[in-house]
Formats: sequence, structure tokens, C-alpha cells
Amino acid sequence: MTSASDDGATDASLAVPTRARTARWLRGSVAVALAALALAMTGCSTAADAPDAAGMTREQVAELSLQDEFRLAGKRYEQGQALLAEAQRQISDGTWLWNGGDVRPLAAGGNAFGEAPDGATTGNSYFFRAARIIERDGASDAAADLEPMQRYFDDKGWRSGSAKVGTDLEVRADTGDGWWVTWSVRPNGQSSIGVHSEAFWTNDTKALVRATSVRDPATFPDASKPGVSEPFPEWSDPVRH
Repeated sequence: MTSASDDGATDASLAVPTRARTARWLRGSVAVALAALALAMTGCSTAADAPDAAGMTREQVAELSLQDEFRLAGKRYEQGQALLAEAQRQISDGTWLWNGGDVRPLAAGGNAFGEAPDGATTGNSYFFRAARIIERDGASDAAADLEPMQRYFDDKGWRSGSAKVGTDLEVRADTGDGWWVTWSVRPNGQSSIGVHSEAFWTNDTKALVRATSVRDPATFPDASKPGVSEPFPEWSDPVRH
């Protein structure tokens, strides 16, 4: 098992891809062609009105206080945790290993999955990421091991694709509402699920991360069944110094 930390770190197989690599996962090039056509028809938008993963613009976020952003981040965290639990259950209702905590937002910019909004930097945008690991009897690192998750993606109508990443086989999908799900199988019988958001605007990434960190007790378990998650802290929780 990869060593756990409380800063949301994940293993190398779940490393954040570049935009170009993300694009290669999607089937076909229809979406790219449509996006290019839309851009030609409407012109380039400014960074101020470029929507983030939740459809909010920088102008809208600029009106929020840090406390407002904190509460909004909590709702987004819970959305990601619900997606993670649903994806886990496609594979097993049994015990999954944790790979660190999930609560703290991460600096985004171009580091998040998907296409970052124009003007996004590590100082004004963030994302969430969560991962779980399972050791399955009979796992063979074969394409057949991807099928349960691929069926789930297809049933949801999500755009998806698969590829070999080093020695791992992986399938991933774009949910269409600002989130991505990955499922990786390895030759050693370990497999992992990852849930990743696209970039969300913030007025100050460091301030939001700190506001979360000083209220997060980081009391996540070593292992759990699907649906178990760290509670996102409340603004009124004690602040650690």
C-alpha cells in the first residue's frame, strides 16, 4: 500500500495529466471540432467570464467571502465523495484502502483534469481529488478487468477511453459536469479508483486551502467500505495553530 498522508496525495498512476493527454482519452474528435466551431462563432471570452467546473465565473466568485467559498467547497467535496462511493460499488462493496485524506482543496491552474478556464492559475483556482485502492483475487491486469467500470461509464452516457499507462491498464470518463472518474488495474492485483474535479475559481487558493487545513483534524481511516468519508469541517470548528 502506498503510504498515506493528510494532504490528499495520490500515487503515480493517478498523476494529473496534461491537457493534451486528457484529450487523447476521449473517443473521437467530434467534441474538439464542435468546440472550435463554437469559438469561431462566438469569439474568445475574457478570463472574467470564463466558467469554471461548476459554471461560475470569476466575477461571480469575486463577490463571495472566504466563508462563502469555504461552504461552497464543502458542497463540492461532498459531490465528489458521492461519485467516488458510487464508482466503488461498481467493483466491490468490500473494504478499500485509503491513500491519504481527501478534504483539502489542491491548487489547480493547469494541474486539474479537463480544460482549465482561461486565466486559471494555481493562485486563483482549486480542485478536489480522492482515491481508493483494492486488492482483488483473480485480477489479471487484462482488458477484461476494465469491463465493469467501462459498462458503468457507458450506462451513464459518459465520454470515456482506455489506455495502458506504464504497466497499468486504465479507463477514465468525463462525467460532463466537472468531474472525472479513473479505474486502474495493475499486474500485482492492486486496482484503484480515482475521482478528480476540474478547476473551480477562488479569490485566493492559499487562503481557502489554509481555512480548510486548520479546521481539518485529518482523522481518515486506513481502510473502509464505499460511502465512508471524512466529514468536511464546519467554519465554526476549532482552528488549529
